[in-house]
Amino acid sequence: MTSTSPASNPSDPKDQPAAKATPWTAWRRRWLEPIVVVTIIIALATTLATGVMAEFRSVKTDIQTSEARLHEEIQTSEARLRQEIQTGEAKLREEIHASETRLRQEIQASEARQNKRTDELKTDIRAMNERLDAMNERLGRVLEVLLAAKA
Repeated sequence: MTSTSPASNPSDPKDQPAAKATPWTAWRRRWLEPIVVVTIIIALATTLATGVMAEFRSVKTDIQTSEARLHEEIQTSEARLRQEIQTGEAKLREEIHASETRLRQEIQASEARQNKRTDELKTDIRAMNERLDAMNERLGRVLEVLLAAKA
């Protein structure tokens, strides 16, 4: 019966003769030790976390810059709107004043026309009164002549 001793397992790489070990195998053994693997993973995770934090700071700075620019644009827009409102109010006041002035002038012109027409009517009434007075005198004389002829 052939028996193998537990110490000499041919499938265990540690049990193989040292003559068969290659530089690749030695390198692999050295770099695959748990402490080396953990150190590499921690270094990669730290590098990744640092990159993520730097990107987060960059995004945060971009957001703050955008907020500041937006705030400035809002203030500029508000100032421009206030100026436009003030300009509009001033123009409106000028238009109202001009309209009031035109209306006063039109009223004065209308009153002047009415006064002229009133004066013309008064002149016409005086002329008619004078004619009526003259007609009354003639009628009075005609009446006297008729009454004298009848008597």
